[in-house]
Amino acid sequence: MADLEEVVVADAQELGSLLGCSEDVLTDLKNSGVLAPHGEAWNVGPAREYLRDAAWADEVWY
Repeated sequence: MADLEEVVVADAQELGSLLGCSEDVLTDLKNSGVLAPHGEAWNVGPAREYLRDAAWADEVWY
């Protein structure tokens, strides 16, 4: 289970910068439920784990 890691950001660009991904990837993460807001805070723990695992999987299969 992903860690609870809440952050408050001003906009999607700041959230993308924090996670190291583009706004398109953020949209995909939001639509899939991996990244969800909690009021003004965002729990980025699950998104960080998802992006880490996706990057690891890409490296393994090349």
